[in-house]
Amino acid sequence: MNTEIQRDKWGIAHVTAPNQLAAFEAQGWIAAADRIWQMEFDRLRSQGRWGETVGAKAAREDAFFRRLGLADLAKQHWASLAPETKEITEAYARGVNRWLGSHEDELPEEFNYHSASPERWQPWHCLAVYKVRHIFMGTLNRKLWRGFLLAKGNPELLDAMRGCVDDSSTITTSALPGVEQLTDLSNLIQANAEQLRGLVDIDGGSNSWAISGSRTKSGLPLLAGDPHRGIEFPNAYHQFHMNCPEFNAIGLAFPGVPGFPHFGHNETVAWCITHGMADDTDLFVETDALEAVEWEVEDLVIRGEGSFEVYRGSTPRGPVVLGDPSQGAALSMAWTGMNGQDSTFDALLPMLKASTSEELEAAVEPWVIPVNNLLSADRDGHISFKVRGRVIERPHEHRWIPVPAETSEDWSNLVPVNFTDLPGESDPLRGYLVTANNQISDGGPYISLDFAGPARYDRIVQLIEELPNATAADMEVIHSDVVSLLAPSIISALTTHVTRFAHPLGQWLVDQLTGWDCALCEESVEASIYSVIRRRWAESVGERLGIATPELGGPKWPSPESASRMLYEAAMHLLVDGNWHLVPGLDSEEDLDVALSACIDETLEELEQRLGTDRSQWTWGRLHRMASPHPLASAVEEARHLHPPIDSCPGDSDTVRRGEVAPETGERSAAASVARYVFDLDDWDRSGWVVPHGVSGVRGEGHDMDQRADWLNCTLIPMAFTASAVEQVAAESFEI
Repeated sequence: MNTEIQRDKWGIAHVTAPNQLAAFEAQGWIAAADRIWQMEFDRLRSQGRWGETVGAKAAREDAFFRRLGLADLAKQHWASLAPETKEITEAYARGVNRWLGSHEDELPEEFNYHSASPERWQPWHCLAVYKVRHIFMGTLNRKLWRGFLLAKGNPELLDAMRGCVDDSSTITTSALPGVEQLTDLSNLIQANAEQLRGLVDIDGGSNSWAISGSRTKSGLPLLAGDPHRGIEFPNAYHQFHMNCPEFNAIGLAFPGVPGFPHFGHNETVAWCITHGMADDTDLFVETDALEAVEWEVEDLVIRGEGSFEVYRGSTPRGPVVLGDPSQGAALSMAWTGMNGQDSTFDALLPMLKASTSEELEAAVEPWVIPVNNLLSADRDGHISFKVRGRVIERPHEHRWIPVPAETSEDWSNLVPVNFTDLPGESDPLRGYLVTANNQISDGGPYISLDFAGPARYDRIVQLIEELPNATAADMEVIHSDVVSLLAPSIISALTTHVTRFAHPLGQWLVDQLTGWDCALCEESVEASIYSVIRRRWAESVGERLGIATPELGGPKWPSPESASRMLYEAAMHLLVDGNWHLVPGLDSEEDLDVALSACIDETLEELEQRLGTDRSQWTWGRLHRMASPHPLASAVEEARHLHPPIDSCPGDSDTVRRGEVAPETGERSAAASVARYVFDLDDWDRSGWVVPHGVSGVRGEGHDMDQRADWLNCTLIPMAFTASAVEQVAAESFEI
């Protein structure tokens, strides 16, 4: 029997297959048709081979993945999966290769710049591309950056950058440990700073919320949210629908990965996640143990540069991934995705077949990476929250920075927290559940020190409380909200007792911010003022600390963009929490007055230079622009035309409609919602979704940008599920 495919008017594929293996084969076929270049990009990266295409720009990342042995890990973990899980990855690979076999002369333009055509897809590639999309979502970069700060020798300042976690904004109903070990480690890191290296990626964020039938118009739940990642083209998620006798499911997939790991629903239950922000990585400063490592040598091919040797080896704590061992110091790494078997994929098929929230949570017990806040809702009316993933509690001194190897505990005797002991909650009396990367629980096992602040969580709660009879349409209003609950405290700290500004508009600026409604909409002048002065303060703190350019192992490690984003967060904590006096040169309130007044003067001068002297034109939309970089176009000059257009957008890092900024890139939106969705448990066909570009990753294909306008307007397109609904939006039908 053939598999039938209908593409709707947005190009989204709806598959009807004779059995589950045919459904997964079709998913692989469609993924290749829509995203083969993106899949090849991730596959090459996971093997440390992206430099074969783009040259020296990929050398450091390639070396990292080679030393980590990510491809070998994927092969090993695939071999240990359950037989039925292997079968679905094999079916998926067959689909990819069937498409490649019949379209070798119709590959996307990106392959014109590659040194070779895409290789045949192997089942273990599914695990490799999934791992490469998640390895930087934990605490690797944050610990590297804090290690760099500690090398500057101020443990009290580093401790103060933790910020204040609001226990009232926990998802369920741990005190933060101290940093007594920081001082001893500072000298060690400083002594070896030239050898330490770091990698950079934007942390995954997200919002999600479940509303029970007691608060909805239909009497059945609504489940909604949006994942936040770095905006890029092609988009991280791929919309898809597959129906077979074993299950009928629709959702957002990762190109190269079977099923719907993060967002989707079948006929009776829906699920979604936010990043759990778990501390999933330890970094060990290795010295003496390096002499006993048995090193292997691999050739790293860099296009246009030749072949270079990469040394691979491990200490008892993990692979040596960063630094130059020949200099006597380097970093080894332990990560939940490589310590023990990664059985994440064993959850994918049971999720599709679950019929209730309870069954769905049982299905995800094998989950390892990353740690997620899983929300679900079923047609029996239940809503539920559960942490899924491998959580490993380590000593307090491991939780904040890299630690000295010789005096620290490795992971060999550490046991993951039992799944039943991970936080969870079902059917709360308040009638809703919300997650926004905030602190998960005020008790239970240690998860992290790096939760997001409560601003987005609290704002979503406020909006839900205003909806006694919520509908799917109301969820779009929540998605589009741009009010910052953090802004009032920042504005108060920025403007209170500021008297020493020299610019004639200084008092006008203070008055504007004081009377602002804290909505970062595109037409807001105050949003521009607020955002630029925040950046100016963060830059000022960085200059005073001598960390304007990270030096942890050399220029751009961590990258200036990632380091500036973390500095941006920390600088706000120091100001709002009253710990500004720990910054060198800010010894008194008079010093603070001078520093903040200078930020006001600089902000006004900058806005006049960038946007002109007409203050009514200083709107947020003119500054806050969303670039969607294409990875190949960013690395190869001749491919620059593959970048999508740049558009203005509202919001900032602390609003529900997120538009994260980093000082290094000014007010450009560096991360935002890479999808939005709402699942209506009363009528699946009232559900909706949207992505920033389109379902296709092929520039100029027609469905590469056809959801952009809806995404910018914060509206959803129909998520057709029933056969009749699919027929109404169908634009093309064929068989494979």
